[in-house]
Amino acid sequence: MMRLNFLEFDYFYFAYGFVCKSFIHIRSRMSISLNIRYNVISANRNSDIMPKPSRAEAKQASREALIKSAMELMPEKGIDVSLDELCAHAGYTRGAFYVHFKNRDELTLEVMTINGENWLNSIFKPRPDGEAEDLFTMVQRFLTEMVSGTYPITQEAGLRPHQLLEACARSESIKQRYLELVTDSIRRLTANVEQSQEKQQLNQTIDPEQVASLLLALAIGVHTMYDLNYPIDFAKGSMALLQLLAK
Repeated sequence: MMRLNFLEFDYFYFAYGFVCKSFIHIRSRMSISLNIRYNVISANRNSDIMPKPSRAEAKQASREALIKSAMELMPEKGIDVSLDELCAHAGYTRGAFYVHFKNRDELTLEVMTINGENWLNSIFKPRPDGEAEDLFTMVQRFLTEMVSGTYPITQEAGLRPHQLLEACARSESIKQRYLELVTDSIRRLTANVEQSQEKQQLNQTIDPEQVASLLLALAIGVHTMYDLNYPIDFAKGSMALLQLLAK
């Protein structure tokens, strides 16, 4: 029977241990490599199925969600609606709010601007030739939309007239932006009045800009009366005004 002396046994034990450790190390590296390859393949497959939005896209989405939340909550709960409630309704934290807005006034300004531009674009629709509608055509369209419930006042969320005035009283920047929207409205209405005068529909001696200012004031008043559910016959009132201007 072969016997190993102490040195030979020690050498054998060392070699055996080295082989075992090498084998374990190789298996470990192979396992890590396979896991990495699997994760990379899985990530690529997932990215093909549902691409992850970029950081800029995610940021823009959170901003739009916060604005939409304000447009939905402010008309009902006022411009002082809790920021926590507003953010929760949007699905974001309060920290996300301050990424986009310094304070409540900045958000209110954004909501007012969007509402104002949507209102202007819905009211002042140019003809196919690019010219402004005459006043009678515009009023008839307005009445049709009011009766059918398709007018923006009856469909879209946003700040109401009394809330706009409250916001203007609190912030100079909001007030200046509101005046810009008013000025733009008068400019567009003036073009409608001039178009009607060219068609001999209105009195030629009246000042188009003054009439436009009066019509805008009436439109704001109608909006307020609508919010108060005041019983007013929009059709009769509008046509009576046009008949008065035509004399």
